[in-house]
Amino acid sequence: MTKLALAVEDVTKTFGGTAALNNVSLRVEAGEVHALLGHNGSGKSTLIKVIAGYHRPDSGTIEVNGHAVRYPTSALSLKDFGVSFMHQDIGLVPTLSILENLRVGRLQTGAMRHIRWSNERKTVSRLLSSFGFDLSPDTPVSRLSASERSVIGVVRAFQDVSTGDSSSDRGLVILDEPTAALPEEEKRRLFGVIKQVAARGIGVLLVTHHLEEPLQFADRVSVLRDGRLVASDDISTHNYESLAELVVGGSVEKSVKVSGRNLAEHEEIINVNDLSGLVLDGVSFSVRRGEILGLTGLMGAGHEELPFLLYGAQRPCGGSVSVGGKRFFPDPVRARRQGLAFISGDRIRAGGVLSASIAENVTLPVLESAVGKLRWLRSRQEDSIVQSVLKEFRIKLASPHLPFSTLSGGSQQKALIGRWVGSSPQILLLQEPTAGVDIGASQDIIAILREFATKGGTVIFSSEQYEDVASLSDRVLVFRGGKIVASLSGAEVTTENIVSSSYGKFQTAGT
Repeated sequence: MTKLALAVEDVTKTFGGTAALNNVSLRVEAGEVHALLGHNGSGKSTLIKVIAGYHRPDSGTIEVNGHAVRYPTSALSLKDFGVSFMHQDIGLVPTLSILENLRVGRLQTGAMRHIRWSNERKTVSRLLSSFGFDLSPDTPVSRLSASERSVIGVVRAFQDVSTGDSSSDRGLVILDEPTAALPEEEKRRLFGVIKQVAARGIGVLLVTHHLEEPLQFADRVSVLRDGRLVASDDISTHNYESLAELVVGGSVEKSVKVSGRNLAEHEEIINVNDLSGLVLDGVSFSVRRGEILGLTGLMGAGHEELPFLLYGAQRPCGGSVSVGGKRFFPDPVRARRQGLAFISGDRIRAGGVLSASIAENVTLPVLESAVGKLRWLRSRQEDSIVQSVLKEFRIKLASPHLPFSTLSGGSQQKALIGRWVGSSPQILLLQEPTAGVDIGASQDIIAILREFATKGGTVIFSSEQYEDVASLSDRVLVFRGGKIVASLSGAEVTTENIVSSSYGKFQTAGT
């Protein structure tokens, strides 16, 4: 008989009369990687929170490793049953070492309650070595790459379940978007570790937006849509198109690149000359009005800095920027006056104000237009602005006066882009505009940015979502070691060429 790491049976959870989960049943076998897909707002996060004990289900049952979950419970209590979670925010302390992050709460002590550091280093070294990593236990987490931090998170989760109430390595690890914003090479490295965890008899539930990940690394896949489980199949029965159709609930049009746009006669709107930052080293380029310029490369190549430098959110180390022929030293106030708007890829910390209402977030850049003569906020005018943005950018919600945190990740991203598009900037600067959102929201965002450019706006965005970069961009600058190593345009703008250029295997004329 197949051992089950997780058995969810007929779970329902409602909020204010709306069913976030509707009779959902899901099983994860011991030793398998089981992917959970669904668009933003499909119920994935609610299901994980129910399993973790954050929400109590209205009905239904949950068993983990043969133990019935009794509510109230918590993720900490579930560790006794061999269950561990790794969220997008991995929860590592950068100033502490690998050893301290892995062993906090379980450090062994000897006489006089002194920590046995020598034994702890041997324990952590053996653990890392068992996954093929030759890292010093004393290495500060701040010095690790993004994929290495993710690996440490997975290893910590494995360590938690392998020391549960069972003598064998039988447990359940739940990974929530572990590869968010990781380049392809580092994703493969991380999934190598995840497959090793599953090979030891541990069930892995992988929550992801990326449809290619289940096809490459999972054994089974389940899809949630509008709170219902619409599929739970062996991954061999699916391809990219069939998964996409299950996620969005119908046929999916591939995001086809808009080709043949002649921008040669458009004026140059922004000129960058010898710009340097912490990684960038003397970068020069110009962008035309109505152009969509993609900036990409491997993580840490320097492209991530450019939107911050152009907006003045990060101080340049050298060089100059001109907009409309006028040179200015970038800072956020001057940048706004020059018609620049910046949208960070960190929605939680540098995007919206989660505790403020959706309406307050959407109207923030244009709030002045809703203020009357006596400096009172005209609520009807504010509501009109909000409803216009929500309708134009297809954001569905119960009320614009709910907290911004109640929106799904994709709707948050569309609302943030929509509010700045509504402020009528000349130039949109974005970092990772489609990272961490489902395929439907990604298509909506691409359509929004294309329409903005068609109307004469300029888009400059950095991203490591290579397919979206290829689909959206008129031109792509590829970075490596802080320098532009390739400039792709026209027929050269393909996912394959972007990846090859990032690894130094593709050269364009003049590079």
